[in-house]
Amino acid sequence: MTSTFNFLMVLYSIIIGVSMADILAAIGHIIQGNKSVNNYWVHSAWVFMIFYLHVFIWFSAWQYAAIELWTIASFFLFLMTPVTLFLASVVALPEIDPDGKYDMRSYYLKNYRSIYALLVIIIVLNAGTEYLLLDQYPFTTRNIIRALAAFSLTVGIFFSRPFTHGTQVSLFCALIGYFTLSYRGFISG
Repeated sequence: MTSTFNFLMVLYSIIIGVSMADILAAIGHIIQGNKSVNNYWVHSAWVFMIFYLHVFIWFSAWQYAAIELWTIASFFLFLMTPVTLFLASVVALPEIDPDGKYDMRSYYLKNYRSIYALLVIIIVLNAGTEYLLLDQYPFTTRNIIRALAAFSLTVGIFFSRPFTHGTQVSLFCALIGYFTLSYRGFISG
């Protein structure tokens, strides 16, 4: 019954929308104060990845439309991915004062462990939610790639070398490209 799903999807979409608006507002503030912001390409790439995850996760949520009976527990589990993504968005970008000075490399190096931990939680929640609510087989190519991504992020938590982080964000851009090209879900009415 898609009407139940549509009802539940409203709250899911609000969380995603507020989170995306938060990222866009922070980027707007960075643009306003661009002379006082020293950007760091790794940080910018992670911000882009987190923004893209909003779109990807929202779009992929439509696979849950086939579920006819929802419980509060299943809906809560379904909501945990966008909630955690919202937290990652808040941590990924500082509150920018257009009159302040910011070094995004320093900000990133101060906060990457939290960002990585939240991204690992998102990966685990997303895979777990699909397994529990959609009865999907756990050993799929997507889940193996998710496991490698979670492992890579977990390892990255313990290394602060710029080369490691540059390699990781490049890998994740490739993984998102793979997921985007291989995702076969469609939104239909």
